[in-house]
Amino acid sequence: MGPAAGRRAASWGLLGGLAVLAAAQPLGCATEPAPEDDPRVAEVLAAVGPEVVLPALAAVHEDAVAAEQAMIAWEAAIGTEDEAAEKALAVEAFRAVVRSWQVVEVMQIGPLASSATAVAGGDGRDRIYSWPLTNPCRVDQETGRQAYAADGWADAALVNVLGLDALEHLLFAGPDNVCPGQVDINEDGLWDALGEEGVRQARAEYAVVLTGALVADLEAQQAAWEAFGPKLAAAGDGSPYETQIDGLNAVFDALFYLETRSKDLKLAVPLGLRDCAEPVCPEEVEHVPSGESLVALEANLDGFEQLFTGGDGPGLDDLLRERGHTDLADQVLADLDNARSELEALGVPVDAGVVDDPDQALAAHDAIKQIADDLKGDIATVLSMQIPAEAAGDAD
Repeated sequence: MGPAAGRRAASWGLLGGLAVLAAAQPLGCATEPAPEDDPRVAEVLAAVGPEVVLPALAAVHEDAVAAEQAMIAWEAAIGTEDEAAEKALAVEAFRAVVRSWQVVEVMQIGPLASSATAVAGGDGRDRIYSWPLTNPCRVDQETGRQAYAADGWADAALVNVLGLDALEHLLFAGPDNVCPGQVDINEDGLWDALGEEGVRQARAEYAVVLTGALVADLEAQQAAWEAFGPKLAAAGDGSPYETQIDGLNAVFDALFYLETRSKDLKLAVPLGLRDCAEPVCPEEVEHVPSGESLVALEANLDGFEQLFTGGDGPGLDDLLRERGHTDLADQVLADLDNARSELEALGVPVDAGVVDDPDQALAAHDAIKQIADDLKGDIATVLSMQIPAEAAGDAD
């Protein structure tokens, strides 16, 4: 039995015990609880924090701490014979954080979610990773001005000069900046005054500041989720959700990251299926500088599976099975495996794939679309879920 099967067996056992208790109620008096009072829903919601989100955040935090140390070593090695080797280690540390963070990307609930679209949204995600709201020129401006060195800079900075997307630019950019000539770092000569080694030094110093802020932000999110997790399952007093179904819908909504971000922004736009004026738009791909776009999509699938199955606890798949729809639960898991296979068959970063192998990139897009279609079909009806507005009218 593999890890995923073991998790499903464990959560089956938990919900099976609940089913035995329910069956033991006196005949003729017991009634099925209303959906918002269903103890199975409460168990699923109670598991989201400790079994899914918090372990995923802990994994990112561990990688971020290692990345901070790698950036410190890189910064100390600028101008020495060890610089290239330490830079390579810093790049690998960055890649590790990206891979673990892309699992969490699919878990935007409560503190991690947007306050503009989610109940109890805390906007925590954007300080850690704000893509597609990125601005490499603004990162270069902060580098040229050395603004990152000011006390408290990270606390007040905009998200487009923070987080993993800004760090990616620092690690992979060439010696020149990407800003127009009229921008102050060019017009006032700030960039040229740094010199080539000075630019490398400033970028490494900035990377140390960013990873330090990243570690702090992840610790803040862990603390926020420690406090928020119990509220997710507790409808009524002290909870932002009026009913357990509202809480379950927050989990369901988060799963649609796979449609609105993984499928649409990360594949459909680069493939030219939407919001692209050319046959293809490879420049719109996520993680172009680092080449981590394919890895990011694979990690998104992992994050989806963890949230859908409840990690080591009960998940939405168990609710479906308990309600007599094992076929629906199994279909999602089978479609996840198929999407992984299609991404593996692509085998190259997405920006290369949409140009060199668009048919396979489209097959990966369609495979991820099928998972979203699973959610929007009978699963939404069985679980009494509302499809998020952003995904309801999706046609590509």
